[in-house]
Amino acid sequence: MRKILFVFSLLIGLSLMAACSDDDNSDPKLSFGRSIYILKAAEPLAVELMVSEPVTEEVRVPFSIDGTAVLDEDYTISANEFILHPGDVIDTIWVTPKENVIGQREIRLSLQEVPNYRLWNNRWAIIPVETKDIFTCSFSQTTMDLKSEIVVSMGLTVKGVDYMYKRDEVRVPFEIDPASTAVEGEHYEIVGGGRELVLGIMKATADVTIRFLKKEAGKDKVIIRLVEGGLFEGGTNASVTVNVNGPTLYEDFVGTWISPTFISGDFIKGMVWGHPTDCDNLPVNNLSTDKIVFAAGATNTLNVDGVQGDLARYLRNCEVVYVGEAPEQLWDQDAYGVKRDVVTLELSKANVNYSVTSITERKAIVLVRLLSKGNVLEFRVIDYEPTDFLTGTYYDETHPSYGEPKEYPMRELYPLVFRFTKVE
Repeated sequence: MRKILFVFSLLIGLSLMAACSDDDNSDPKLSFGRSIYILKAAEPLAVELMVSEPVTEEVRVPFSIDGTAVLDEDYTISANEFILHPGDVIDTIWVTPKENVIGQREIRLSLQEVPNYRLWNNRWAIIPVETKDIFTCSFSQTTMDLKSEIVVSMGLTVKGVDYMYKRDEVRVPFEIDPASTAVEGEHYEIVGGGRELVLGIMKATADVTIRFLKKEAGKDKVIIRLVEGGLFEGGTNASVTVNVNGPTLYEDFVGTWISPTFISGDFIKGMVWGHPTDCDNLPVNNLSTDKIVFAAGATNTLNVDGVQGDLARYLRNCEVVYVGEAPEQLWDQDAYGVKRDVVTLELSKANVNYSVTSITERKAIVLVRLLSKGNVLEFRVIDYEPTDFLTGTYYDETHPSYGEPKEYPMRELYPLVFRFTKVE
């Protein structure tokens, strides 16, 4: 019995000695800077390794990665080990959020044993991952015509609120639907060659530019589709169809056009401010029998002998010069950010006073475009100096409170827009 007690006492003594030896161990200690970090939704996180005294030679401290968060999906990490150089007492690795959209995920880091060093208090680090907001993406239009070059635009919302004017760029992935018939690089090109719509800093829409290359029958359609997943989900319009029509030629306008309808009156009335009588005499009297005729030849011409309504105050028989086609913001019809291809024609003569009694005839430009597969002509009078209506507004536009007046003061907010129907 006494021998058993002696052996037991000896074992206890040896255990206490071992414990005291551990407490007195002079090996330097390794530890994470904290036991809990938080990876913010969109900000890189610094994770530190601390050592209790400066190292005298390079020391590599590996760590294992575990947890419910998925590497390269929710986050990326700059290294899988810490490296301490002589004289160092700290090293840092970076954890960067990626497409972290699923909640309740975390990263767990565990320091591995290193010879001649002891793992101390924070040998594990837990990193909850905050989630990013998901963008709901919708193309601004469902169909577009590609004449020379167009900007395809997309609006972004987060939780139902428009996402715009931020300080960070957002790149939205898209793909070309296999149902497209036009061939990239042959019939059209994506400027820059990428597959992303870019919402730049301080911008309202994500955009990509498409450029016309060649028109070919049966190969005239491009379907651009949002790539959903990760940070992006489809909204109302997850795709847009681009019709590769090519430039509009003057010959496309040749023919007889009848029955002008004045369509911009309500828009103009909404733009006029401070001049209560400015809209009393807008040119609303246009006859269903009114007709204009574009002709082509050695000299292109416009014949308006068939116009008896208010348009006769402005139009004259004249020569026509095709100036070109370019995207135009049509404020009377389209939301901000949407542009339409319009053709500029120069008329050799028009009465820019748009009046029976006041006559000032000179060259003037008009904007025209074809709608409804070429069966409707939109005719936009934007180069005019009115004397019977919008006189106060015209004075304001030509005498701005700062800067110089625009070349065509009435172009953006006071266009006189008519739509004619083609005679078959």
